[in-house]
Amino acid sequence: MLEQLRCFNFTGASKKGKPGLFEIAQKGTLFLDEIGELPLNLQVKILRFLETREITRVGDYKPFSVDVRILAATNRDLEAMVNKGEFREDLYYRLNVVQIKIPPLRERIDDVGPLSFYYLNQFNSQYNQKKRMSYDVLKEMQRYDWPGNIRELKNVIEHMVVVSNGQYFDVNDLPFYKGDYEPELPVISVSGIIPLSEAVAEVEKQILSSALKQCKSTRNIAKMVKMNQSTVVRKMKKYGLSSL
Repeated sequence: MLEQLRCFNFTGASKKGKPGLFEIAQKGTLFLDEIGELPLNLQVKILRFLETREITRVGDYKPFSVDVRILAATNRDLEAMVNKGEFREDLYYRLNVVQIKIPPLRERIDDVGPLSFYYLNQFNSQYNQKKRMSYDVLKEMQRYDWPGNIRELKNVIEHMVVVSNGQYFDVNDLPFYKGDYEPELPVISVSGIIPLSEAVAEVEKQILSSALKQCKSTRNIAKMVKMNQSTVVRKMKKYGLSSL
């Protein structure tokens, strides 16, 4: 029975099996994107490879060694998933040899410009267009918080290449643009006569608290209150305000 199972072959598959991604990546690097979305049964297979460095072709039964470097990425908190039983702890530590944390786009606004021009060239070529980025559009994009990170930025550029009527993008081509508006100014107050140093601290706390409700990053808060980001972080900690 065992020999029969070993000789069993999938319809259309080679008797010797076909090379998969791990084998094709021999002596190279295999990028596993969205590793946090991998179901538990597939996590076992990845873990087995990381422990043995061996794979078996589909339709074959003989394992063989491959020399592949694994690079995995995710936007999920794998450590929290491990605690919830949604990600294998042994696989987490196997993958987490060298950890590189990339901050969200809203915390590196200076990257918006280069990324925008990169995707603009890409989609101009794809749609046979010659669209150009205007200064006003770029500044508006740098003010935006980008909750969808680079994927959202890429989508926004493609959207403008497709829908824009002029050679230069207009702010109204931005899908998230809602027109000019005046933010609601909070009322800052100090009750009674208190030492001046305490009054200044209370005003600082109220202003930072109000800015925190309008901004999603300490970088944007720093721009709003005209203060260094490091100073904003220090004062928020001082006043017990939640960090972002």
